[in-house]
Amino acid sequence: MEAHPDSAMALLSSIDKQRLTGNRQKAHYALLMSMALDKNYIDTTSFDVLQPAIDYYLRKGSPDEKLRTYYYQGRIFQNKGDKNKALDSFVKGGDNVINCTDSLSIIRIYVAQAYLYYEFYDFDSYTNNNLKAANICRKISHTDYEFECLINALNGSIITGNLELTDSIMNLCNQFNILDERKKTSLSRYKLAYALKFGKKQEIEDLIDSKKVDLGSNINNGLDLALAYNVLNNNIRAKSILDYIAECGTPFDTIKYQSVYVSILEDIGNYKDALLRYRDFSARVDSVNKFKFEQKAKAVEEKHQIELMAQNESQRHSRIIWGCIGGIVVLSMGLFILILLFRSKKANEKLALEKARSKEAENAKLKAEKDMVALENERYELENKNLQLEMDKKALEAENLAHRVTELENESESLTALIAIICKGIKRRCLI
Repeated sequence: MEAHPDSAMALLSSIDKQRLTGNRQKAHYALLMSMALDKNYIDTTSFDVLQPAIDYYLRKGSPDEKLRTYYYQGRIFQNKGDKNKALDSFVKGGDNVINCTDSLSIIRIYVAQAYLYYEFYDFDSYTNNNLKAANICRKISHTDYEFECLINALNGSIITGNLELTDSIMNLCNQFNILDERKKTSLSRYKLAYALKFGKKQEIEDLIDSKKVDLGSNINNGLDLALAYNVLNNNIRAKSILDYIAECGTPFDTIKYQSVYVSILEDIGNYKDALLRYRDFSARVDSVNKFKFEQKAKAVEEKHQIELMAQNESQRHSRIIWGCIGGIVVLSMGLFILILLFRSKKANEKLALEKARSKEAENAKLKAEKDMVALENERYELENKNLQLEMDKKALEAENLAHRVTELENESESLTALIAIICKGIKRRCLI
């Protein structure tokens, strides 16, 4: 994709999108195709290609995937001319930088932000973002990108008049040992701008003497050169440069052009034209200030809306949290009551079971006692019966004994009578 974007795009175009399955696969293809379009300098104003990536990666993507998606979303807004939405996308992409591993994408997101900050005349942010990009370029040894970012940061620091920061950036730029002619020309231009902003006339004169300016390559170089000649009181040379710039048909910084022209006309005594130029210059400056004010007012309003949304969201979250806490408390109380009821029920069931068991045990004991009494009664009855039988037996034996005694008595009487008869007989014999 980086080395041969045309081949990458041809390969992606050959893929049958109908065979892509799942949102992740479609999002991956959409992001790669958007990268290929951008790499091949095909500016699109439609989200048809990127939309699957936006729908999936902005919710479920990794930091790298989110950053790339926001970057190409911002590029589409930029192509549509919607700078505010473009910057918003780039800033949201920058929020994922901390956990991102794709250094080139981080550089692109910072440079994209810086470009729009320049468009919005926010030169502090323009400078800071270029410095962030340069720092990452230095870490990955991408010297060409690093130099370009430092040059842009140098421009921003000179515009804002931050001498300390400008000296620091200038020192970094001077550390590059090998520079091509384009980079040398660019650095010379900003050295002249530095001298015009912070230096003395001699420094400006030395730079002009040693400087070769190609007005065709960067017309704004001529504006700095014209201002330098104006500072050195060579207004004829300065005016000829400005006239050349006006006639060449190349876009240039009109505010700076008018500013230099007013100074030249004042120095040569043409106050009438100087006044006309100054009015035009003031109108352009007022227009820029109005734009900056509107941007700031819009930013303040948007910030206020965001704060209100954040406040409402915070209140909503608080309500949800407190609602959840209240729900949890109610559920906890309900659960606690249920637990108490369950334990009470269990205790009552246990008590009832113990009572039932105790009652059953008592009943069993009573039954056992009744059975014991019944057995005892039966035993008593049986003993009584046996006693009665014994008594009946004894009575019978007594009756039998009495009968025997009677019989014996009868036998005794019979025997006595017999003995008496025998005795009588014996006596008779004796007498005989």
